[in-house]
Amino acid sequence: MDFAKSGSMLEEVEMLTPRGAERMPSMSLPVMKTTTKSLFRQTGALRGMGLLLKTNTWDMIANKPKWNPEYFDIEDEEEEQVYRKYFNLLAPIIMMYDNLKQQYGECLADEIMASMAIPMQLALYPQFGWMPEDRTDMEEWRQVTADAYGNRAYECTQWIAKDKTEFRMRWTKCIPIMIFKAYSLHSYAENVCLTDHVYMGCLAPEVIFSRTHTIGAGDSYCDHTIRLPLNKDDRKGEADYADCLKVKGGRERVRHWEEVYKRFGDFRL
Repeated sequence: MDFAKSGSMLEEVEMLTPRGAERMPSMSLPVMKTTTKSLFRQTGALRGMGLLLKTNTWDMIANKPKWNPEYFDIEDEEEEQVYRKYFNLLAPIIMMYDNLKQQYGECLADEIMASMAIPMQLALYPQFGWMPEDRTDMEEWRQVTADAYGNRAYECTQWIAKDKTEFRMRWTKCIPIMIFKAYSLHSYAENVCLTDHVYMGCLAPEVIFSRTHTIGAGDSYCDHTIRLPLNKDDRKGEADYADCLKVKGGRERVRHWEEVYKRFGDFRL
């Protein structure tokens, strides 16, 4: 972690202070539309509609998953409130997975959830605002990261190169992903993490994003690198997708959504 690819020394820096209030994702209209279309593609419209109705009506009353704080290493009551806030937000996804398991069995339910993870997360990302106006400014990347993730749901150590060509992060806590994994949505969690490659590769082509570890794939941390190309021949290569190879079908899914964006200029289903 001592030197950037440019040869410049990396210096550890503190997370900046977020600008504004905490940004919590919500089931906005674009997210709901994407979720519906993605589910229907896997199950058919009739069965998919039945699953959505059951998840968002009867299950919310009778089958809501139980909050189990013992699944997590929680430091204090304040942190438990953070966990519970995200748990309540993510409960419909957990219930959808449970319903899919009842309909299709665990193996196929995992495959369906894995295929839905990236489009759903792509629809959520704009709510976080994790994209600076100047994609080549590493200090702006620091700031938008703090704005989006500078709260108790996440823990991150950061380094920035002295020549400002590279910004690295090591995330050791990501409560949403930890909740998914604790409630057995392992395939969904690991594919949610891979969305970063699609989002960065398509919307920030001025920089190279790479990663080798993710909490979603079972690692103890996520290591993000955002850097400027050193010359015109310096492009993102397969080694920069190393974490995708830990996920069954992960590299193919990332490549699919990159191709969708390249062809249509958006992430349409």
